Amino acid sequence: MINTRGLLLLCAALISTSAHAATFVIKADPSGHEAIITVPMGAVTNLSSNAAQTLVGYSNPQVEAMRLSGNVRIMVQGAKEPIQIKADRVLLELIPDVAADFQKSILHSTTVIDGGDNTQIFAGNVLFKIGTLSGPLQIRADRVTYRSDSGS
Repeated sequence: MINTRGLLLLCAALISTSAHAATFVIKADPSGHEAIITVPMGAVTNLSSNAAQTLVGYSNPQVEAMRLSGNVRIMVQGAKEPIQIKADRVLLELIPDVAADFQKSILHSTTVIDGGDNTQIFAGNVLFKIGTLSGPLQIRADRVTYRSDSGS
């Protein structure tokens, strides 16, 4: 009974997460620059990719780093709404959880293009910093497509 109830709650959480999530799509940069996603460990709710390479001896011993490639999907519990990240390849830095007092969002980009249908394309030195329940999430890339499925 407990396993069935837990499975039903998990399914309900996944359905609600995918229904109203802020989605970031990161395409591989043809010049070879790697997108870097830094996220507190406790904020990640789901993670998948076709391949993963753990980086041993990374620059900071408190950071778990790995290269993910092929159909990368990262689900994060944001402070205001779930966050879904889709990518071809990224460098993922998992950091320790911190006090979740970072609630605002910070954005820096050279160019912003309105893609219609609640979609924006950010190009050139893109930096997103977004609050999660476990601390700030940061995305650094050359090009990111953002879509808010909740209409905000």
